Amino acid sequence: MIATRRDHLRALLFGDPLMARERLYPDALAEDLNACLRGVMVILAEEVGECDALDQARLEWSRIISLGADYAGLAAKRAALLFALHREEAVRECFVQSDRELLRDLRDRVLPMTIPSFVAGMGQSPDALVALVTLLVELWPDEAMGMEGPEAHVHEAVGAADDGGDREGGGAAP
Repeated sequence: MIATRRDHLRALLFGDPLMARERLYPDALAEDLNACLRGVMVILAEEVGECDALDQARLEWSRIISLGADYAGLAAKRAALLFALHREEAVRECFVQSDRELLRDLRDRVLPMTIPSFVAGMGQSPDALVALVTLLVELWPDEAMGMEGPEAHVHEAVGAADDGGDREGGGAAP
């Protein structure tokens, strides 16, 4: 699973430039993503050891790997890779040589903001997660988006609809 070419992770998550794509691009991309997802399971097995939770993870991960190379299947595979990048340092290490700056941006800024809501929504919109991550990485690189300094609330829930979104309990504005 170690990335060997420059911008390997960027190509997996966002696609190759149109001029560099192969004729059978979706199938080749799906196979590359599947190889990464299989590698994630190897890493996870090394970290947690054999247990019932690992067996369940293997079952669910195999379902993602078995998805086709269509729009929905590729989105699910990409979302799974994004989740693994968010959770597992060892997965990020596989791409350090090819995509150091992208990994830094994903780890420090983009994934802490996007993955919690994806998980809270039971992972029901992998295409929306991939689109959001793509927008944040490509259109607003290095934008802090209120995530730095003492007022940062990256790891907190947004709050209820009646607290103004600030968890202060002040209620919604009249």
